[in-house]
Amino acid sequence: MDPELRPLKESDIPDIVEISKTTWGGHDHLPHLIGEWLENSLCYPYVFETEEKVIGVANIRIIDEGKTGWLEGLRVHEDVRQKGLGQKMTNHLVDISKTLDVQRLRLVTSGDSIAPIRLAASIGMKQMLLFQVFWKGYRRKVTWRNKSIKVEQIEPEDVPQFIEKHPDLMPLDALLFHWDVFDATAKKIKDIGKSAQYFAGSSDLGATLTVSGTQPSSYGPEWCFTLYATSPEAFLSGLSKNLEVSQEIGIQNLFCVHSPDFVPLYDSTVWLKRRNHEIRLVLHEKKL
Repeated sequence: MDPELRPLKESDIPDIVEISKTTWGGHDHLPHLIGEWLENSLCYPYVFETEEKVIGVANIRIIDEGKTGWLEGLRVHEDVRQKGLGQKMTNHLVDISKTLDVQRLRLVTSGDSIAPIRLAASIGMKQMLLFQVFWKGYRRKVTWRNKSIKVEQIEPEDVPQFIEKHPDLMPLDALLFHWDVFDATAKKIKDIGKSAQYFAGSSDLGATLTVSGTQPSSYGPEWCFTLYATSPEAFLSGLSKNLEVSQEIGIQNLFCVHSPDFVPLYDSTVWLKRRNHEIRLVLHEKKL
């Protein structure tokens, strides 16, 4: 019997948690999102069900003041992968988007996985930006610091002016926090600032801006930050500030998103030579 495609229900959560155990080495962030999907009227989550068991899930979330349909959380049970369910789910979400009056679809995939990149291309999406992500856990205090540029916390209302002053800092005006990408509007910056912090600094050596905050994970609390920088000195200064803050609040797991341009700095930064994990992210977009 062909799987049934229907809206997500709360009773589906145990099956989805089970699916997530075989994704990202068992460290999938999806279980932390399901509650929001069910409560948020701007989310349209769907599942594939067969024999009263959920075998696939995905969501389209309306963001950017209704401008963007954000595709997220596509997962298929390991027993039924490579059978076209991901394609069918994606096609369904594209059809849903056409009824929601959005101007574009966006999606982030792993740059190291061919299947999701092909899936994005199959619906006419183009690759727009690349990001690098690393996870780093530490149990002993890291004394390394880089003060090339003075970096301090700034208020959300001051962020748009900082970005405007440094136009090369944020490609596409794309504000990425955790796994999501938003337009860097004053309203969205303020909204994110309700649960996150902004750190910034600039000099003749460059400019850096980070959006930083605590996120849950299977490892425990993570200090999650996206680090925008215009130079190696700016990158290291922003990194140093977030390491310092994470140690002050007692979080020993770092999740850092940044431009791939700065990957070569890992080897020159002693405490970063060994990392728990790292991946590339690709931002895809399709105009509607």
